[in-house]
Amino acid sequence: MSRRAVIEQAKGVFMERYGVDDEGAFARLVSLSQSTNVKLVQIAADVVARSGIGGAENGRAHWIDRALDAFGDPALVLSPVPTDRGAVADFQVDHANRSALRWLGRPRDRVVRGTASELFPAAAGTLLVNACRRTLATGTAVAGPWLTAEDDPEKRGVRLHAARIATVVLVTWQRTTSEG
Repeated sequence: MSRRAVIEQAKGVFMERYGVDDEGAFARLVSLSQSTNVKLVQIAADVVARSGIGGAENGRAHWIDRALDAFGDPALVLSPVPTDRGAVADFQVDHANRSALRWLGRPRDRVVRGTASELFPAAAGTLLVNACRRTLATGTAVAGPWLTAEDDPEKRGVRLHAARIATVVLVTWQRTTSEG
């Protein structure tokens, strides 16, 4: 597939997903490319691959998704949700492994395609989005304590890990204490 065709398909995905016009979709792609220092055609190819259109391998069939399902710790693959000005406003869940679904207590269809700020309470969502933004912008992995639902003893003492993989962020977390 030509570079132009891939970019056009990615624009179509953004137009449908974010309700923007052709120009707005292209501006978001360009901005993501600039903010992540990843070529536009690679951003576009990743968007198309995760969307499952045009014969592209869908996200569930991607090798990293299959690997994460075998991973014991909760893990999410998050893709940036750009604003109309191209800044990263939030992160959309492209994949949640079985451990993450158990930890969240929600079925896959209520997690995948949701955003980080929808899935986690205010402070936890803000910390997660900021860690992902930093990881995406710098390419440097981020690890640190994560404030989660303090009223739930099962979700206290959690350490967050975020790592950039191409144009997405892999987020995992582990309990660091055995409260409860």
